Amino acid sequence: MSLENAKANLKEFGKELNLEGLAFDENLTCILGIDNTFSLHLTYEPNSDNLYLYSPILDGLPKDPKVRLELYESLLEGSMLGGQMAGGGVGVAVQEELILMHCVLGMGIGADPHVLRRFAPIFVEGVERWRLVSKDITEGRKPTKPQPQQGQQAPIGINKPQENWRKI
Repeated sequence: MSLENAKANLKEFGKELNLEGLAFDENLTCILGIDNTFSLHLTYEPNSDNLYLYSPILDGLPKDPKVRLELYESLLEGSMLGGQMAGGGVGVAVQEELILMHCVLGMGIGADPHVLRRFAPIFVEGVERWRLVSKDITEGRKPTKPQPQQGQQAPIGINKPQENWRKI
């Protein structure tokens, strides 16, 4: 049943993109090019009933350890509780010099067949913003920190705790 939910989500997403016939390959993965800039990977994992979304943030890690540390700190701060990464996070493959942003959508029984169609634009927007931040850092510019995405709020206590604390 869960694979059917994932297929229904992919079909609805394809309709939204005017890509009729969008389907998973033999590895239960679908890869889409986004504006000839980066790829969006959608992989259904039957053992967990999850649909994984992931995209590259950066291909090629900075050689300078200080720049790499700044990049890692920025990405880790942004992924805290998924606050600035569409509820997901980032992963680093050091040997491959690759940083991916990722999220998970449950495809179990009763999964909404429209969740991917509604969620993908938020995820892609996040990837685009973090690609810019990463590029700025690796090229020695001070990046503008991404703001919480549409429909999300910044985690309480991150910016100025004294202004956001609530007495319970």
